[in-house]
Amino acid sequence: MQRTILLILLASLLFCACTPQETGKTTTSPSLTLSDCVLQVSARAEIKARCGSLDVPEDRGNPQGRQISLNLVVIPAVKKNPAPDPLFLLAGGPGQSAVETYPPMLALFYKIHESRDLVLLDQRGTGKSNPLHCLDPEKDENLDEAQALEHLQNCPGELDADVRFYTTEIAMQDLDAVRAALGYESVNLYGASYGTRAALTYLRMFPARVRTIAIDAVADPGYVMFQDAAADGQQALDLFFARCQADPACQETYPNLRAEFEGLLSRLEKAPLTLTMPHPRTNKPLELTVTREMITGLVFNTLYSPDLVATLPLSLHSAAAQENFIPLISQSYMLDAGIADGLFYAVTCTEDAPLVSVSEAAKNSRGSLFGDKTVDFLEVCTHWPKGQVSTSFRAPIVSNVPTLIFSGEADPITPPRHAEKVAASLGNELHLVFKGMGHANVTNSCTANILADFIASGLVSGLDTTCMAQLQPPPFFVDFSGPRP
Repeated sequence: MQRTILLILLASLLFCACTPQETGKTTTSPSLTLSDCVLQVSARAEIKARCGSLDVPEDRGNPQGRQISLNLVVIPAVKKNPAPDPLFLLAGGPGQSAVETYPPMLALFYKIHESRDLVLLDQRGTGKSNPLHCLDPEKDENLDEAQALEHLQNCPGELDADVRFYTTEIAMQDLDAVRAALGYESVNLYGASYGTRAALTYLRMFPARVRTIAIDAVADPGYVMFQDAAADGQQALDLFFARCQADPACQETYPNLRAEFEGLLSRLEKAPLTLTMPHPRTNKPLELTVTREMITGLVFNTLYSPDLVATLPLSLHSAAAQENFIPLISQSYMLDAGIADGLFYAVTCTEDAPLVSVSEAAKNSRGSLFGDKTVDFLEVCTHWPKGQVSTSFRAPIVSNVPTLIFSGEADPITPPRHAEKVAASLGNELHLVFKGMGHANVTNSCTANILADFIASGLVSGLDTTCMAQLQPPPFFVDFSGPRP
C-alpha cells in the first residue's frame, strides 16, 4: 500500500460550471471555522469549497497536552437542500493526503456531490495535518540503500511529533471529532487501499455513525504489511503475462516476453548496470545503478495501474532486448502517490511490524520474482517507538451496515481474496471484482455510477452493475505510437 496508486482521471469541465451553495447544516463548533477557498481540480478547472482546521490533542489520553491541527475541506453539495449525511473520502498509503489526492477525481463523484457534501480530511501526519516526512524525494533520491535505511531509522527523533500517537484508531477518533464539529449525525465512507483499513476501523469504533461504507482495494483486518506482497505480486504478474499471451497483438509483437524478463533479471543479478539518463522531471543527468531488485520493484509498482500496465510489454521488451531502461524507469516517476513516509512507518511499525512472521513471508515469496521485503521493513521499525492497538483492532468486522466492496482481479497488493475475508463477517454487502483491473477502481464512469447509486439508495440490492461487462483494461502498446488500431 505504500505506493498506493489511485488512477487519477482529469476532472471534466463540469466543475467549472458549478457554484456549490452553502448548505446551512455544516454548523461548526467554536474550535472549527471554515472559510471560502478554491480547490484546483485540473489545469483548467477549479471548484469552490470551504477550508478549515480543527485542533485536537496529539495524545488523546492527555487532552490538555500538545495540540495538532487537522486540515480539512468541505465541498458543499450543489443542491440547496442536500441529504444530511456527507461522503467522507479516505486516502490510502498510509500517508496520502485526502485534500491532495481527491480533487483531480471529483468529476467521478459528481452524482454524489450533487446531493451531498464531500469531506476531505488530511489524516494526522499527512498533507497539512502535522505531516511526517523522512526522505525528501528530491534531496535524498541519490542516497544508497544503506544511507536511506539509516535515515529512516533515525527519523522518529527528527520529527516534530510523538509517533506513538499516529495510529489508525487515533486517526479515526479525529475523524469522528471532525464529523461532530461539522454537525453531521451520520456519514457515508469511501476508502481506498489503506483507506479501507481506516474506514473499517471507523465502522468498528463508531457503528451508529455510518450510513453506508464503500471500500476499494481492501486490506482485511488480518492483513499484515509486506507479509503476502511477493505472492500477491506474482499472481498479478502471472495474470499480466497470461493476458499478453492471449492478446493477438501483444503475443505477436512480444512472443517471448516472460522469458525475456526472466533473462534480464538473471543478467542483472550477476552484473548490475550503471547508466546515465535524463531525469524524467528535471531533464538533468541522472546516474543510476540498475539492479534486479530495482527492476522488480518498478514492475511491481507498475502493476497497480492498468493504464501503465498497457505500456509494460513495450517497456520490458525495450529493457530486456535493447538494454533501453528509460521507458520503464521514466514510467516509475508517474507512480509517486505523495506518501508521507513518516506517517507510513508510524502506522505500520505499530500495527503491522509486531505481526510479521519472517519465516512465513519467506515461504510466501518462494516461486515469486518479487523479493521478500519484510526484513528491510523490520530493520526500520526496530528503531521506531510503538503506539498501542486495541485488542479488537484485528478482529473481523461484524456489521449489517450496507457495504459495497470493489476489487481488481490483477491487484498486486490487495487482490480479491482479502476483500472476501472482510465480506465473510458482514451481513449486508456486495463484492464486485473487476476483471483484469488493478489497485483501486473508482476510476471510470461505470464504477462511479454504481457507487453513486449505492450511496443514494443506501442499499446493495438492486444496483445496476451491467456496465462491468464492458469494462476492459487499456490495450497493450505494440510500439511507442501506442496500441494496434
